Amino acid sequence: MERPVVVGVDGPGDSLHALDWAAEEARLRGLPLRMVYASLWERYGEGAAEEGEAQERVLSDSVERAARWMTRSQVTARRWRRSPLWRSSRSPEPPCC
Repeated sequence: MERPVVVGVDGPGDSLHALDWAAEEARLRGLPLRMVYASLWERYGEGAAEEGEAQERVLSDSVERAARWMTRSQVTARRWRRSPLWRSSRSPEPPCC
């Protein structure tokens, strides 16, 4: 199984530079790209739905941006509600997106 290039995204700014770099690296190496939006804190109550929608929008916009570098079939995106470092430190490999 090929290990993907993994990049964290959280909206504009440095995140977009990281996404562009990761997408180009994945394309050059012929590897899939996995984008992750991670949040340690899950919001409940007022504003939770809007925050979730905003996170999903960041991911869908990131997939569109990565599609400029590579085919969509090579790109996956996932929203984690816990730190990916926490999760990966307790399992040999994070779950597939």
